[in-house]
Amino acid sequence: MKDYVSVAKQYAREAIRDKKRAKFCKLMRQAAKRFESDLKRAKKKDAPFYFDEEAANDICWFVEQMPHVEGEWDSPTIELHPSHTFFLVQLFGFKKQDGTRRFSTALFAVARKNAKSTVAAPVGLYLLSPEDGQVGPQIISGATTGDQARIIWGIAKRMAEREHDLRDAYGFECLANAIVCHQNGGTFKPVNSKASTQDGLNPSAVLLDEVHAHKTSDLINVLDSAAGARRSRLFLYTTTEGYVSAGPWPELRAFAKNTLEGTVEADHFLVSFYQLDDDDDIHDEAKWIKANPLIEVNGSLLEAIRKDSLEARAMPSKLAEFKIKRCNREAVSSESWVDLQAWDGCADPVDLEMLKTVPCYAGLDLAATSDLNALRLYWVIDGHSYTWGKCWCPRDAAQMITLTGMPRYAGWVEQGYIHQTDGNVADYSVIESDMLRFYSEFQIVKIAYDPWNASDLVNRLTDHGLPMAQFIQGPKSYHPAMQHLERMYKRGSLSHGGDPVLRWAMGNVIPRYDQNMNQAPDKKNAPDKIDPAAALFMACGAYVSENDMPLDEDYEIAVV
Repeated sequence: MKDYVSVAKQYAREAIRDKKRAKFCKLMRQAAKRFESDLKRAKKKDAPFYFDEEAANDICWFVEQMPHVEGEWDSPTIELHPSHTFFLVQLFGFKKQDGTRRFSTALFAVARKNAKSTVAAPVGLYLLSPEDGQVGPQIISGATTGDQARIIWGIAKRMAEREHDLRDAYGFECLANAIVCHQNGGTFKPVNSKASTQDGLNPSAVLLDEVHAHKTSDLINVLDSAAGARRSRLFLYTTTEGYVSAGPWPELRAFAKNTLEGTVEADHFLVSFYQLDDDDDIHDEAKWIKANPLIEVNGSLLEAIRKDSLEARAMPSKLAEFKIKRCNREAVSSESWVDLQAWDGCADPVDLEMLKTVPCYAGLDLAATSDLNALRLYWVIDGHSYTWGKCWCPRDAAQMITLTGMPRYAGWVEQGYIHQTDGNVADYSVIESDMLRFYSEFQIVKIAYDPWNASDLVNRLTDHGLPMAQFIQGPKSYHPAMQHLERMYKRGSLSHGGDPVLRWAMGNVIPRYDQNMNQAPDKKNAPDKIDPAAALFMACGAYVSENDMPLDEDYEIAVV
C-alpha cells in the first residue's frame, strides 16, 4: 500500500517552508503547522488523542480504488492530490483514546472544480461500509436543494454502480434514492434543507455540500440534534465561498479561521481552507494555486481560470463571481455599493467612553411595526470617524424570519447586536427609552430620521427635547452622505467595531441613480435588509450638513 501518511507529512513541510506564501495561503500554512504540532502531541502519554497510521492510509487507499465518473482522466480510478491526502490522513488518522474519531467536524473549503465532491463521495461510501465500524450507519448528503444534495450522493451512487467488486465486498445495493449496505444495515441518502421534514433521522455522518448557500442553520441543527447519540459521528462540510449572507457560513468560517490561528482551541474541528490571501492580486495567475491546488496537475483548470479572469477584467459584473468561484474569496453582489475588503479593514473597536464628550450625529431608520429598526451614531475626531449602533426587532418577527429562511437574527440577538422586544410588533416604548438614554449619555447634535412610519415616535422624542431632523429620502440627500462614508472607509478612516449586522446590511446596499448620477440606496431591489446601513447614511448626512462639508453643485442634503 502507498504510504499516504508520508505524502501528507511532506505536503505539510512544503507549506511550512513556503514563508513567502508563493503556493500556500496563510490559512493552509497554519493548517500545516497544526498538523505537525498535533503529531507531536499525539505521542505524549497524556494526549487526548493518538495517530493511527493504518487508518489514515486505509481511507486514502479506499478512495483511490474508486472509478472516475465525471470528465476525462489519464487513469481509470481516482488519484488523490496531496491536498486531499493531507485532509483525509488527518480526518481518519487522529483518534480519541477510546478509538473513535477525534474530529467530529471537518471543513474543506476550496475554489470550484478542485474535486471536493469527487473526494467527498467515496468518503461517504467508506463511512457506509463495515470498514468504518459503525452499526447501522446513516450517511446523509445534505444541501439547500434536492438537486444540490444529490451531487455528492449521485457521484457515490455512480461509483458503486460501476464497481461490482465494491458491491460484492460490502453488500452495497444502489436504489433510486438510497445506497444500502446489507452487511451492517446502513443507508446513504440525499436530504435537502426542508428541516421540518427530517424528524426520525439518526445520522452517523453528514456530508453538507456548499454550506455557504444555507440561509439558516435549520438543517444543520436538526441533523446535529438527530446525531446526538452517535459515538463517532462526523459532519463534513465542503464548500466554495459565496456572497455575503446572514446564514451559518460566516460563523463557521470565522470559527474555522480562529481554530487555525490558535485563538480557539477546538480539537474536534479539522480545517483545510484554500484561498487567495488578502494582499494577493486576484488576476495574478501565480497566486491562483493558493485557492486551486489542482491547478498544478490540471491544465484545463488553469485555462478556465485564465478565461474567467480575462472576462472579469473586461466586465465588472463578473468580478464578484470570479472572486468567489476562482479565488475562494467572499464577495458582495456585483451590483453592491460596498468594497467588502476595505470595509473589513475598518473593524477596530469603538471606545464609547472616549466618545461621550464628542459631538455625535445620529440616524434613525424605523421600519414597519413587525420588522427591523435601526439606530447608528456617528462621530468624527481629527479626520477619523467612528460608528456604533443598535437594532430592535420584535420577538415573534425574529422567530418567523429565522424559520422562513431569512436572516438568522437569533444569533445576533444572543450576541447582543439586536435587541429583541416582546410581542409581534415593534415596541416603540423600548426604542423611545433607549433613545432618551443615548441622548443623555452622548453629545447628540442632530438625529436624522426617515419620516415614513416615524411620526408618533418622532413627536414624542421631539417633546422630550431631542434634536430630530427629517432626512428627505432620495439621491440628493443620500449622495453626499454616501460619498462621505465611502471616502472615510476606503482610506481606513472609519472604525465600526466589526458589527456583523451592519456589515450584512452594507453588503445588501445596491445604489440607484438619478439623471445627474446622484446615488441613493435602492431599498426596493436590495437583496435583503439595509436598515442599519440606511441609518448610518443618514447619520453621515446629518454630520455633513451640520459641518458645512463641500458639496458638488448637482446635489444637496435635505435635512430639515
